[in-house]
Amino acid sequence: MSLAVTILGSVGGFVVFQHELAQRQMSYLSDYVRERASNIDRRFSNLTALHKAAGVELERRVHHLSDQQAVSLTDEFFPAKGDGTRRSRDKFFDGHLTASGRWIYGMGAYVGRADEASIAEKKTLAAAFSVVSDFGQAAHSDYDNFYFFTPPATRLVIFGPDRPDRLMFYRDKAPADLDISGEEMARITLPDQDPKGATRCTNLQRLIQDKVGQRLATGCLTPAYVDGRYVGSFGSSIELTGFLLNAVKTTLPGAQNLVITGKGELIAYPGFATPGQASEVTVKAYERKLGLQTLVSAIRRDGRPHGVISSPDGSQIVAFGRLNGPDWYLLLTYPKSAVAWSAARSASWVLLLGGLAALAQTVMVVALARRTIVWPLSRLAASCEPDTFGGGVRPPVDDIEGRDDEIGVLAQALRQERGKVEQVLSSLEDRVQARTAELERANAEKSRFLANMSHELRTPLNGVIAISETLVAQQATDKGRELAELIVSSGRLLEQVLTDILDFSKIEAGEIQLAHEAFPMRAIVGRIAELHRASAETKGLEFGWAVAPEADGAFLGDQVRLTQVLSNLLSNAVKFTDAGAVRLDVGHDGLALTFCVSDTGIGFDDEVKSRLFRRFEQADASIRRRFGGTGLGLAISRSLVELMGGSIDVESRPGRGSKFTFVLPLDRAAPDQETAAEAEDDVVDIAGSRVLLAEDHPTNQKVVQLILQSVAVEPVIVENGALALERLKAEPFDVVLMDMQMPELDGLSATALLRDHERANGLPRTPVIMLTANALDEHVRASHAAGADLHLSKPIRATALIEAVVEAIASRGDAAVSRVA
Repeated sequence: MSLAVTILGSVGGFVVFQHELAQRQMSYLSDYVRERASNIDRRFSNLTALHKAAGVELERRVHHLSDQQAVSLTDEFFPAKGDGTRRSRDKFFDGHLTASGRWIYGMGAYVGRADEASIAEKKTLAAAFSVVSDFGQAAHSDYDNFYFFTPPATRLVIFGPDRPDRLMFYRDKAPADLDISGEEMARITLPDQDPKGATRCTNLQRLIQDKVGQRLATGCLTPAYVDGRYVGSFGSSIELTGFLLNAVKTTLPGAQNLVITGKGELIAYPGFATPGQASEVTVKAYERKLGLQTLVSAIRRDGRPHGVISSPDGSQIVAFGRLNGPDWYLLLTYPKSAVAWSAARSASWVLLLGGLAALAQTVMVVALARRTIVWPLSRLAASCEPDTFGGGVRPPVDDIEGRDDEIGVLAQALRQERGKVEQVLSSLEDRVQARTAELERANAEKSRFLANMSHELRTPLNGVIAISETLVAQQATDKGRELAELIVSSGRLLEQVLTDILDFSKIEAGEIQLAHEAFPMRAIVGRIAELHRASAETKGLEFGWAVAPEADGAFLGDQVRLTQVLSNLLSNAVKFTDAGAVRLDVGHDGLALTFCVSDTGIGFDDEVKSRLFRRFEQADASIRRRFGGTGLGLAISRSLVELMGGSIDVESRPGRGSKFTFVLPLDRAAPDQETAAEAEDDVVDIAGSRVLLAEDHPTNQKVVQLILQSVAVEPVIVENGALALERLKAEPFDVVLMDMQMPELDGLSATALLRDHERANGLPRTPVIMLTANALDEHVRASHAAGADLHLSKPIRATALIEAVVEAIASRGDAAVSRVA
């Protein structure tokens, strides 16, 4: 019963805690949207403050203008045009330095029915001209236009230096009978429409009579009063495409942001092109998913400026925040099932505690049993120790075997079983072999799991990295380029984490195979050093490298693993250095090569050094929070150095930098090997080459297509190995890019069948590059065994793919020359 009560209490606590966590998550969503809406609305509130300040300054300047000054300034700012209007001079747009030293530019004005303007109206317009100029220039970095207008007569003063039409509509082209009294912006700030003098925003529309720009915007206006008399309104037009794109683009994982009007009209949504112009299909989709009209009605009834409600069908949590200026709503939708699952995961510790409590009770029962039963059996246990088998000394238990209770029966049974155990021990070797086979099967399962994990992670990561690299090149703004580069760097970091985990698994399993090839030391060191120079110089660090004369030349070893170790050490040096320098030096002490990476970074003490090369270890928790990382880089580096027969050590002092040194006993290459290692490849132009891509994943198809199009190559794309084989039999290609896992016929089988076809028909060998998310060593060996020439692992790097295509085409050309010779 005690166990039952514990289990029921645990389940009940789990349910209650899960509900509480779900409520907290909904509260967090509400706070998040409230903060986002507040940040977005701040642009409108700042505009209100600007307008209010302009209104105060307008009233002050009107009071300081005499009638004569008003007439004089009106003639100066708005000369009569002879058609009943006054318009601003061209110099006030192009740039004019007044006698008082004020620089006026970007200004345009139109005064309709000018002969009807009273002295008071002229004072207002003259004062408004200087106020609009001063405030427009001051707020130019935030708002590209600032204007003042007086309805019902069409009288407008506007600051808009960046307008492509140079305000020519108002300065020259507007008809003499221009009337804006019917425009929404001319009505919403009139005293009877806006008695409180609040800032009001129009619906999405073009700027006032903007016949040239056709920009979709909202106009936000604030009425201006002089001595309690309404004289006009200050306004600014806010272009909304980029503004709303930022509002819906950045959101929580798994959530979607929308912007709707107070009438339930969809303005912005993920992937929109023009605000407020969603297609009928899009509107119907969101109406079906969220019931926008019903949802807005519910929000209106709720009455709060922000909060959380459920969608009409109950499947979505909708957090909302009101944008006061334009009377819009920012919505964040999040699946209810995701909240419930997240809360359940967080509350699972209650079940864990219940299980531990049940376990504790079980232990107590066992302890009681030991106290009442085990001690009489201790001698029997001693008689069954392993050293008593096979002729060892056995404690006497004859008196126990003579008992007539259960323990006596047990003692007699143990004597009988002892004989059976002796027989079992004789067959122990066979059982060990069976167990070993079982462990080998488990290890094979682990390898399959790593292969599947590598494939499933690298396939989507390929699309993320390659497409985001393309996005970086296509961004027209610094902000867009920064966001796209963040995606690239995050994808590269995830790729590095995946590679580190797989490498460490292979090292622990003893599956790392080292190459023994000749390579030029200076070229390898220079390549990896220059690769890290850019990141160092971005942080303002000095970066240098050198190869001593005695370390120059070609050596025999695994250049890939050497490059990996150097890259890990240089990456850490740049990461943990905020000021100063990073340097790489290579020398030779007569017996082995020495590689030294030094920096002037944060350093560490001897206690940190003692555990620095352990797996999943970093200096301390603050390092993990500040710099991130898996803590595998140095562990992998040490393992690789030791596999190559070397050793690694570090010297460091807190705040004084670090110096990592590793030694490798690499042999020098023979002269003919050195010549081959240092030979440079000819440049091959692959523009217009015929490339066949066999890939079933649409994203990967697009990634490869974008990369090859950058070098003027348009690939032919098929979805599986069978179609690829048909095209290869029908027409020649310069190179084939083959995915390993495809429906109908996989890449390995297709490659093997292609080689059989070429041999049977005496055809030249078509280079095949295996392009796959399968990145383990056994996958590379399988690719070459099937007949592939190269193996590239996803995620694909554009330069690596292009270099592979160039190498494959070049090798085909060399083979053709050899056959002719």
